[in-house]
Amino acid sequence: FARCNIQYRMHPDINEVIKQFYIDDGGLEAADELKQGANENYSSGNSQKPDNVFSRHHGLYLKDFVSPDVHTIWVNVNGEEKREGTSLFNDQEIDAVQKIIKLLKQAEGFNEFQSHWDYIKDDFKRLQEQQIGVITFYGEQKKKLKAKLTGVGVPLKINSVDKFQGMERNIIIVSTVRSDKQFMTKNDFQRVKEKLNISLLKDEGGNVIATNNEIGFAKLPQRLNVALSRAKRLLIVVGNKNFFEQFTDSKGRPLYKNAISEIEKRGKIIEANQLSRLIR
Repeated sequence: FARCNIQYRMHPDINEVIKQFYIDDGGLEAADELKQGANENYSSGNSQKPDNVFSRHHGLYLKDFVSPDVHTIWVNVNGEEKREGTSLFNDQEIDAVQKIIKLLKQAEGFNEFQSHWDYIKDDFKRLQEQQIGVITFYGEQKKKLKAKLTGVGVPLKINSVDKFQGMERNIIIVSTVRSDKQFMTKNDFQRVKEKLNISLLKDEGGNVIATNNEIGFAKLPQRLNVALSRAKRLLIVVGNKNFFEQFTDSKGRPLYKNAISEIEKRGKIIEANQLSRLIR
């Protein structure tokens, strides 16, 4: 009986972030070839075979944002979630994703990374290597991201987590949407505050910003795991860090806190309100 717990997709640092989602299934490890070759240049130097298949290098550098040895980033967004019909969205996260794409584009090495894939003759396969994947858990957020990110000048693949299952991209941005704050009408707040055990943070006339303890999709770590495991070279998570750190699964394990501390240890935590000053 052999366990399928070796993966050949992602940089070992990304593997460390999602590893805890596999505790009950015997763990997850990056293949030895990946561990050895992950940080080597993506080009093999061989014109016949220009791609180094076990490389998970991205070569991007932008001071205070990304460097070639950083493969995981958490961008901490302190915004409120809003409801649209049965779905949710988060404007501050949409704004952060826009800025992240601008920063990736202006990073040293981005153009080289994109043009490295020109050797691939098949248009679709080449595009897959060049696209930045943007994944979110809510249909409304997906819709708004698609509207806001048209014409950014870099190929994107924007989709929901469920649609991204089985896919991969070199660079993935995950927008989690959920927050410890929610925007709602005053009437809704009065109606549900006892039942949901929420309190008022800010009165805005007809609307309020209230606390939120409902984490939704994140109760199912498999879904977060699907989102976080699509990236081969660079994973950027956009979300409310404090909210996710507080959550424990049905066995009382702080899975997200563990994931975030791995990102902190090997990658980077960046405050969303610091992104603007990095854009030139």
